[in-house]
Amino acid sequence: MPAPGSQFAGPIISGPKQYAEGSNNPNTGYAVLSQSAVLTQNGADTNVSYTFRLPPYSQILDIFVDPITAWDSAGSAGLTVGSAALGAQYVTSVNVKTATARSNVAPTAAQLAAMANITSNESVVATVAVVGATAAGQTRVTIQYVQTTAWMQP
Repeated sequence: MPAPGSQFAGPIISGPKQYAEGSNNPNTGYAVLSQSAVLTQNGADTNVSYTFRLPPYSQILDIFVDPITAWDSAGSAGLTVGSAALGAQYVTSVNVKTATARSNVAPTAAQLAAMANITSNESVVATVAVVGATAAGQTRVTIQYVQTTAWMQP
């Protein structure tokens, strides 16, 4: 069954002048897109992951981590975001055991460089690593990104 809305390969570029003319710079821009998922505890002492699928060569603008219910693991509960489960290419660790408000993700210089172009890796994985069984815990992760034209380059 087709999804609601319109789907196409993109990217969405808006503005009347795509190329520079003499000393006049272009005035186009990319549409900002997002994907969200809720990670929910599984009642065990096992990690919980969700794999986002972004268009290749996208630029990640921001990652929002919103607590719904604090994780009650016996030890710790830390959220990372990377190109694979437990990866930290984009977010090192956010404590979701004690979070009560949107977490301020502060990427390092290396993480910002990785976010600038995810290259051909389309997987962005958010993982909550728990130490100790959980009975409660939910966190919403939102990836804000733009699909660039870099995928069109040979």
